[in-house]
Amino acid sequence: MTRSLKLSRRTLLRGTGAAVALPWLDAMSSRSAWAAETGKPPVRLAFFYVPNGVNMNDWRLGEPGELSELSPILKPLDPVKDKVNVLTGMAADHCNGKSASHEPAGGGYLVGRKCKHSEEPEVGGASVDQVIARQIGYQTPIDSLALGIDPGHRGDHGYSGTYMSHISWRDKQTPAALELNPKQLYDQLFRGKTPTAPDWNAPKPTEAAQKDDSVEASVLDLVRDETKSLQRQLGFNDRRKLEAYLDGLRSIERRIASADRDAHSHHQDSFADDAHVQGAHGSDSAAEIPTLIIPEGKGIPSVYADHVNLMLDIMTLAFQTDTTRIASFMFSYEKSGRSYPEIDAKGSHHSTSHHQSKEENLVQLTRINRHHMELFSRMIQRMAEIQEGDATLLDNVMLCYGSGISDGNKHNNDDLPLLIAGGGGGTIKGGRHLVYKDKTPLCNLYLEFLSRMGDHRESFGDSSGLLGNLQG
Repeated sequence: MTRSLKLSRRTLLRGTGAAVALPWLDAMSSRSAWAAETGKPPVRLAFFYVPNGVNMNDWRLGEPGELSELSPILKPLDPVKDKVNVLTGMAADHCNGKSASHEPAGGGYLVGRKCKHSEEPEVGGASVDQVIARQIGYQTPIDSLALGIDPGHRGDHGYSGTYMSHISWRDKQTPAALELNPKQLYDQLFRGKTPTAPDWNAPKPTEAAQKDDSVEASVLDLVRDETKSLQRQLGFNDRRKLEAYLDGLRSIERRIASADRDAHSHHQDSFADDAHVQGAHGSDSAAEIPTLIIPEGKGIPSVYADHVNLMLDIMTLAFQTDTTRIASFMFSYEKSGRSYPEIDAKGSHHSTSHHQSKEENLVQLTRINRHHMELFSRMIQRMAEIQEGDATLLDNVMLCYGSGISDGNKHNNDDLPLLIAGGGGGTIKGGRHLVYKDKTPLCNLYLEFLSRMGDHRESFGDSSGLLGNLQG
């Protein structure tokens, strides 16, 4: 490495209309100003939400202790299971509603308190991710990210539909703006563009407008001169790291461009009609749910897995470059009626989750649950490959994956499907099945996250104390 080169962690490659943050490089070593201030790479935190619960029979593990043979839904985590802890015994009473299940499950999940039974959204306060973002968000260009895939639909039983489409809340009445479009997310991170609210009913752009947008210059082309100048100063290892990072950016740009060309609407092939199913709280009928459409949008892939992978890859870049340290991601909105014909799960997810113990429904539900886990595992494996000094990005994150509902057929909020991945900056020992006392508050885990992010409060939501046993 060039001995005289000392890079700040906030070094940017700049060009007209672009600013590209850098990944961790050896030149940002303990001799750099950034490391002198912080001592080590920062810890990042993200929450991942899956709707409608899971097939718990294919999620549950056996005895507590070392993770060995994983269950069918968890099997995709096998390559990284030494960095994963599966938590059993957790409950979220704050996700339970008097007359509905899905709305309070989504809206209350990260808040830790029950949602107001109202068509005007009002939760119990800021969600745990936003509490942390308020305290550390000033240290990064973007305080937090709230990401998703589908726009959601109206609520039922007198509840606001906003509860189902947003798990991240800035305050009692303000959900964090949800970004669904990979192109807009990428532009926000690397072009400095302010996110715009999507207009799902906007007229289709003209061919000329599409052509103009398709020739938008690559961010990497805009910063080419500064990139070449920096590469000449870096040592061999740092040049390789930078090249791999820039290759990743280029790949994302190409995938977004491909989605631009192929953008089209999905109607009934992506959202199946729910059958009328009697749920735990009475009618949970799809007849009350409007026909849903995945909106046309430049940069939104038509294939679900491609859309998810793009969003998660961009989130990973945001963590890798320390552009933000807080994020949330919804694999779909709570009560999602999305179907997955590409994995032979053609029925509505919501309807399928009301499985009534029928084998054909349980098989399809496991396929959906495992598909989500495969996409999550792919991201974890990518993080494990990104070096940050002597550790990896995965070592320096806390990724919480779960749902506010356990069994969609029962709508219960105890025995939740829950796991955490990542080392939390050396504060979490992975590779274990941790079994806690039945109905341990989920917010006890949130207290652990808060503490590791620098907030040592004694309570959050309906917590009863720190969860314990994460460090081993």
